Amino acid sequence: MCLRRSLLGVLGAAAAGHAVAAAELTNVMAEDNAAVIALSGDIEEGDADGTEALIKAVNDDGRLVTAVRLDSPGGSLAEGIKLAELIRRAKLPTVVAAGSRCASACFIVFASGIEKFASHAAAIGVHGVSDRYGHQTAQTEAATLSMARIASTFGVPPRIVGRMITTRPDDIAWLSPEDLRSMGAIITDRAEPPAPPVLAGKPAGPIRRWLVRAPHSTDDP
Repeated sequence: MCLRRSLLGVLGAAAAGHAVAAAELTNVMAEDNAAVIALSGDIEEGDADGTEALIKAVNDDGRLVTAVRLDSPGGSLAEGIKLAELIRRAKLPTVVAAGSRCASACFIVFASGIEKFASHAAAIGVHGVSDRYGHQTAQTEAATLSMARIASTFGVPPRIVGRMITTRPDDIAWLSPEDLRSMGAIITDRAEPPAPPVLAGKPAGPIRRWLVRAPHSTDDP
């Protein structure tokens, strides 16, 4: 089974896992006995080490980790960068499935994937860094610039990097499928357009569907 087909299967696979901090190892129902690392919840200190240990455990069991699946509102920027470096070093794809979100520090993890897969129904967003109290300081502004530089090395285009820098920590700039494609992400499905209302037997015109805003989160620099 090719890697892309296996990843698409991950998006809707039913699974059971073993939790380690915010990381969860999921055995995916796939013909090639593949596995994914599912990261859900806030990114916290120790998650990178936990994820690396899970990858080693899967490999020692004679199986292959095919992707890291993300569903996180953010968390520790420092730990997010460590996770991103691990994923890039291991040359793993990243996945944000339908109904999941990946914002703030999670975005750096998503961007690090050697391949990036996102559902049309996923919510992926960026914003600046705040301290643990939600405040902007000279230190957090420097952290935002560092995060932007790291994102650039992962192929995130200047337009998205600019939104990361200019969006306040108490807000989130949600990215469109076109934004995600501009950074090399593969959109794994297509949104079904709603049926236009009919007036006097004729369509009223095209209707655009917008993603609903999810609650924001803050990052620790």
